Amino acid sequence: MNKSEASVYQCPVCLSKFSLAIHEHNGDEVSVGLLKCNSNHEFKISEGIPDFTWPKELAEIDEQTRKTYEKLANEYDKYALLPFMTFKANEGEIRKKMTDALMIKDSSIVLEIGAGDGRGSEHIVKRLGNEGKLYVQELSVSFLKKSLARLSQYKKLVEFSTANASYIPFPDNYFDAAHHFGGISTFSDVKRCLQELARVVKPGGKVLVGDESMGPWLRDTEFGKIMSNSNPLFKYEIPLKDIPIEARDVKVEWIMMGAFFLLEFTIGEGEPVANYHIPIPSDRGGTHWSRYYGNLEGISDETKKLAQKAREKAGLSMHDWLDNVIKEAANKVIGNPS
Repeated sequence: MNKSEASVYQCPVCLSKFSLAIHEHNGDEVSVGLLKCNSNHEFKISEGIPDFTWPKELAEIDEQTRKTYEKLANEYDKYALLPFMTFKANEGEIRKKMTDALMIKDSSIVLEIGAGDGRGSEHIVKRLGNEGKLYVQELSVSFLKKSLARLSQYKKLVEFSTANASYIPFPDNYFDAAHHFGGISTFSDVKRCLQELARVVKPGGKVLVGDESMGPWLRDTEFGKIMSNSNPLFKYEIPLKDIPIEARDVKVEWIMMGAFFLLEFTIGEGEPVANYHIPIPSDRGGTHWSRYYGNLEGISDETKKLAQKAREKAGLSMHDWLDNVIKEAANKVIGNPS
């Protein structure tokens, strides 16, 4: 880890700043050290890699996933191409498609969570210039080391850390884009993960995630049944309900014969705010705002019928007629001049 990154990283628990204690280093590169936040949360740096894993005792599925990838790391190459071969897809073309969607520029600051052995990271870092930066995060140390080796020629453009994708150790609005492909279906807290991505990516920035999820129209076909029998993760439901409120221009696409999904969105600020106050030209009248917030106590059916006849005779919408009548009656009762 370059020592300058201590001012970039933030505590994944409380988001406070870190102080850096350097125990071993080679120039600006810290090989052994400790990052400690204002709330006394501590995260070790070992072999140049900070470990931001939180919680320290992972959820059961996250721990199982980490152990599985630790075992697979050394022989992962023989499995990595299997999905692409199975679905007759070109890995390079798929990776290019995903990288294109991130809208990366030479100077972009990009985050990849659950980056595996760096196959996708390699496509991203090639788009960056000297002012750009790629932060690679992975829960499995063994996989992260494979990624480090794969990207060794780009070491000035890449920073590595171990982290849980649901607790991201960066400040708000830091990245131009964020990406993950291939593991979100096993995350214990997908909602928090997507919220974290929305937090750390700047407004206008892109988020793209993807994984197994057989298209609903294919699940009862022979194709769908065979693949889901072999890998139950193809039954995973796309986490549409977990999309953060900051998401804009949301796109869902199925790729690789409809067996994998891509979920893409642009980051906005807070929840959407429409123009609620445009008058609606109808018998009911009013605005979206007044229809929601302007409701009064219910009236009898007879009174409602009388009001309908009166507003028709007056040639007004129900909103305008009621607004006039209630205002006039209220002013009379409280003694305000008309």
